[in-house]
Amino acid sequence: MNEIPLHRTAPTPLTLRALVVDDREDVADTLAMLLQRSGYTVQVAYTGKEALEKGGLLRPDVVFLDIGLPDRSGHDVCKDMRNSDWGATAFIVALTGHNEPSDMIRSAHNGFDRHVGKPMEFETMQEILRTAKSRAA
Repeated sequence: MNEIPLHRTAPTPLTLRALVVDDREDVADTLAMLLQRSGYTVQVAYTGKEALEKGGLLRPDVVFLDIGLPDRSGHDVCKDMRNSDWGATAFIVALTGHNEPSDMIRSAHNGFDRHVGKPMEFETMQEILRTAKSRAA
């Protein structure tokens, strides 16, 4: 009698959710495209208000958040994210052109996990994604 081999389905890799927030649409859309090509589910927001709305729906594992948004400070948006049920555990990255030591201290004080200068290096992005993936697992 011939045995029929049993095929086991490999576990599905963890698909992370990312929220990209930047008022410069070209910057936000480019980063979102890179994340999508890396297998992430991505939403883009161009204002702080939109970021909080989309974040509540997406429940992102990682957030790339610009500090200089048109409607409010990214610092305030980060605080609001941290006070939400979904944002309390998200890995939130300040993505900004302000890179003085005092800026980094302020970011940490306001709830950011990481402070990264623009333009972000590809290797830095990969490191952030590895960290976010390990936290979400």
